Amino acid sequence: MNLISKLKKAAADDATTAIANTPAASVKSADDVQHLDGIAAMLQKLHAHNECYDKAIAALIAAQRIVNGWDKPEPDLTWSVKRDVLASLGDAEGLAAFDREHAEDVAREQAARQAINQQVYEAPARIKALEQHIKSIAAEMKAGVDETFLHDEAIRMFTPSARRMFDAAKLFVQAWREMLAMESALTHAIRLRHYSVFGDRLRSFDVELIGRTNPGDLLPNLIEGISYDELSDLNHAFRKYDEATIQQVNQRLQAAGIPNGWHTVYHPGANDDTRPIYAPDPNPPSKRPEAIPFAGATVVRIDN
Repeated sequence: MNLISKLKKAAADDATTAIANTPAASVKSADDVQHLDGIAAMLQKLHAHNECYDKAIAALIAAQRIVNGWDKPEPDLTWSVKRDVLASLGDAEGLAAFDREHAEDVAREQAARQAINQQVYEAPARIKALEQHIKSIAAEMKAGVDETFLHDEAIRMFTPSARRMFDAAKLFVQAWREMLAMESALTHAIRLRHYSVFGDRLRSFDVELIGRTNPGDLLPNLIEGISYDELSDLNHAFRKYDEATIQQVNQRLQAAGIPNGWHTVYHPGANDDTRPIYAPDPNPPSKRPEAIPFAGATVVRIDN
């Protein structure tokens, strides 16, 4: 086995040993996550408001597209046009026969055209009504969220875990101080000064038992008596949260109806704010690029 293979095998063995020696996740942290009914009810109501808000925004975008002429509906006037042509020819018998056979078709087309005209006519008023409705949804959303309650509930469930950490930290600090005391006493006891017989001071060997702690680490990478790999693994674990614990906590939150992620709260704004509701169109019509004087030709791509 060559040297590289030996190093790879040793690294794999060390990683396996480190994982095996890692303490199991404490169930206590997950047990602190309880009495979630109040949070779940508030966030579920917020999500329901978000669904109504999204649907109202979609309706507002549709009305805006009609007003802007992007989605102006066009009625089907096939039978109505045929009847108009017969009427212009003065064919009374043909017109009467057409009315007997296709009166329902013409009536259906006329009703559809009237509905479309009504839709186009009402689109501006519909936009105003939708904007007011969206503001009322946002007002209900804002009023239904109590951030102080959510914060207090988070503190309530977080405090036991923080207290366990603090109690363990006090033990760690005491052990750390004892280690520093041992390092100070021992290094002072065995300090040596070297001189030549001619009076020259010679370079001494500095005894170092504890190294410096890197930013973000819990312990220095040098503590005599503890291997570098052990210290490095512990510092690496210190910079990350416990995967098993967060999985258990997330499972309890989701089981209570509290999904993980951001929860959006919209605010209605001031009463005198006349700005339009922010409702960007996901599929706006393509615009021709503006011409740039004294520049090269602009390439416009047209996708079929």
